[in-house]
Amino acid sequence: MFTSELCLQKKFIELKEDELKENEKVLAEFNARFGNVDIVQVIVEDSHLMNYEQADLLSNYQFAKVIGYLHKKAVRTFDYLVKRTDYNEKVLSNLLSKLIKASIIKEVIPKRYVISKDFQFPILQFISFEAKLTNWKKAILQATINKKFSSYSYVVLPLELAKRLQKNNIKYFQNQNVGLIGVSKDRIEYLYKPKKDRVKLSINPSFISSVAKYQLETSTFSIKTG
Repeated sequence: MFTSELCLQKKFIELKEDELKENEKVLAEFNARFGNVDIVQVIVEDSHLMNYEQADLLSNYQFAKVIGYLHKKAVRTFDYLVKRTDYNEKVLSNLLSKLIKASIIKEVIPKRYVISKDFQFPILQFISFEAKLTNWKKAILQATINKKFSSYSYVVLPLELAKRLQKNNIKYFQNQNVGLIGVSKDRIEYLYKPKKDRVKLSINPSFISSVAKYQLETSTFSIKTG
């Protein structure tokens, strides 16, 4: 049915784009920290956007990791961040300085930090898809990794193979809470829909950096003020 995984991906994207709402986008080869994800669907749930400087910083895993341990109300000390992030004092000082300059965090008193009240993190939902012609077990493994930043994670296969797996091997997908999709020349079939994974902002640099990378890739930014 499909001569290559790229053909499968392109057909899936073509069909998927027909389903999208106004606040949704589909991106191919999305760069996550652990490697490219074949396809992601992004649902924008509010209109808050970072400016370019903020998105550029938080797309870097080091900065995203620091933010993952900070809050808007609960103050975190420098020593706390050293222990949690495993960064040495020099590296952490440099990261914090740049985050302060970008108005992402604030030093309320010396060596005590919170996320700035004026910084609004975009609320996005990611749905990830790993497409394979035959190697479905490898796709499940990759889809499981994608759950680090995705509310739903799916394996996308040619429809005939996907239906065989639905009949004979669906427990592999159920056990990992990974969805199964079959694709033909003219339709997408959802053969197993996983439960929604709750993706938290706190202590989740993979999700934080993915949101920032989405903004960089789509060039959607707020206007920097101040």
